[in-house]
Amino acid sequence: MAPRSQAVLHAMLALAGTYVLDYLPDERVRQRSNAHYNAAVGLLTKDLREEAEQRPGGGESIVAAIALLNMLDVVSPERRRSKKEVPRWLEGAQVACKVLDVTDPGHRYWHINNVQPSDARVANTVITSRAVVLALPMTRLNKASSDSTHFQWLLLQSTEENSRKIHGACGCAPRLLHRFALITHLAALIEEEPESIVLPVGADAVAEELNEFRQWSELNRESHSSVEALLSNCDLQLNPQGIVTNKASMTDLTAEAWRLAAMIYLHCRLSRLPRSHPDVVKQMSYLAACIRRMPTSGPLFTAQAPFFPVFLLGLLAVHPDHKLCAEGWFQSVIQTSCRSSVPPAYEALQRIRHWMKDEILDDDVEIPENIPLRSPWWEKMVARVTEEEGILCLI
Repeated sequence: MAPRSQAVLHAMLALAGTYVLDYLPDERVRQRSNAHYNAAVGLLTKDLREEAEQRPGGGESIVAAIALLNMLDVVSPERRRSKKEVPRWLEGAQVACKVLDVTDPGHRYWHINNVQPSDARVANTVITSRAVVLALPMTRLNKASSDSTHFQWLLLQSTEENSRKIHGACGCAPRLLHRFALITHLAALIEEEPESIVLPVGADAVAEELNEFRQWSELNRESHSSVEALLSNCDLQLNPQGIVTNKASMTDLTAEAWRLAAMIYLHCRLSRLPRSHPDVVKQMSYLAACIRRMPTSGPLFTAQAPFFPVFLLGLLAVHPDHKLCAEGWFQSVIQTSCRSSVPPAYEALQRIRHWMKDEILDDDVEIPENIPLRSPWWEKMVARVTEEEGILCLI
């Protein structure tokens, strides 16, 4: 895509220059990296005005350039805005989502299965939506911003089976990413319409889908029948440190970690179950089991790494071994001293856990049958997090 788009080319060179500076601090490199950044922003602004880029199926180079500039902001804490402002990486991703909405080729078809998106289109939808969708769990409910119709292009994968195919840009299937937005939207609707008898039914339907959700990849087209089956299969191929050593197992474990994270998120935010509830603890135990078997460095540690699921594990852990699992992952990753959003997220996690132990208490009283009558503890937590930490970057 870079040979066809100067904006993409300059954005790519700006991002590369940022990493080069870590190993070769040089004023000339810094100036050239900044020049490429400014050029990319200028060209991107021009491309956004082009009518041809707003047609169905268009806008691929625009979305790719935005994604590269977003990543530059993600890995450069020194460039970030204050906590009170909307981060550039989120603002950019929201613009890219609007471009995807306008250029969505699905508008031309009666049946969604008739859409045949290009590989670049699929990658753009996953990379762009990941930033916006994964900001939702740790921000206040807003029906307009969480509306899952904003991310319908995540489902445009020609067939239902392809929508469950694991994508390397996020480590899970596009359909699963869409479900995080759907869970958030349903939580917002229940908060707004507590008397609704339909919304809890919808919540149950999503929970049932996630419970049976099976993802696959080219490395393993036959998905495992259960998380127990997956863990048992991985245990046959562990190294002496108890870590998987092949791509197929790493891919399967990562995708399962995302599915479990979605289940936990649904239980806690949508169903308003406390962290100590047996259903939550069970999924947390499975998630910890997956994470313990995954490496945190080396050739198998890639962009697919389950950053958000690990953060969720550390955030909600009530069992010491779950907390230690998450902390071990963070500390191991941080030791590599590579540019990423992991260190600031870990620092925020430690601060959040410090006050959560006193302010977010699990009720010992009987849990009401109706969701709206249960304590919206997740919303209390998010209100404090956004006030003190701003919008967390978990990508």
